[in-house]
Amino acid sequence: MNSARVPSAHRLLDAADRRLPAALVSHPLLWSWAWFVVFGGLTVIGWFADWPTVAWVAILMVGSVPALSATVALLLHTPRSHLDAHDSVFGHFFVRFVTLIVGFVAWTVSVVMSASLSTLLQLIAENREDEITYSGIELFAGLMFPVVLAIWLVFLLRCAWFLSKLRGWREHPSQLRSRVPDAFLAQQPRLRAVVVGLAHPGALIATAGLSTAALLTEEALRLSLEMFF
Repeated sequence: MNSARVPSAHRLLDAADRRLPAALVSHPLLWSWAWFVVFGGLTVIGWFADWPTVAWVAILMVGSVPALSATVALLLHTPRSHLDAHDSVFGHFFVRFVTLIVGFVAWTVSVVMSASLSTLLQLIAENREDEITYSGIELFAGLMFPVVLAIWLVFLLRCAWFLSKLRGWREHPSQLRSRVPDAFLAQQPRLRAVVVGLAHPGALIATAGLSTAALLTEEALRLSLEMFF
């Protein structure tokens, strides 16, 4: 079964490699920016025109597809050892230092927020215990999605940082400085050029990063309005 799947996958990749437009192979990043401009414009129009939330979110997701899917494909085929190759001793300790600071700030904010939310819930429920519990569960459910979005945004920024180390910032990475695995789509050079070109750190931040930030802002505004009005 597995032996039959491998040739079929190779045939699909070969077919895609042959049928890619020459303009896309030559300038994948330019097409990625054009995609971003089109769907970014639609996102802004949808915001001001008050389109349905489902349609607006769908546009956001489609706008981030090229850079995000190319990034996932590239990083899936990048060995774990490439991470260690870019980590100096100073970088190792500096990242841990920043992590400790961020962790302390997050803990402090969580303590302050917990006290503030406890007071707010009591005011909203007028000290009725059953109402306080219900409001707390409702608030927790409402906060889950924004928190996941915030963590996803940090994850995207981390991926963008690693992409900058892996392939650089050029549309077509330099052969001397690029650390993209040689085995990645080695049999499909045209498809490799497109995927590596689309997996650009700037394009990932602009499309997937800004889309996530826009959705996070929308959710935060919605939650705030539901809580206070």
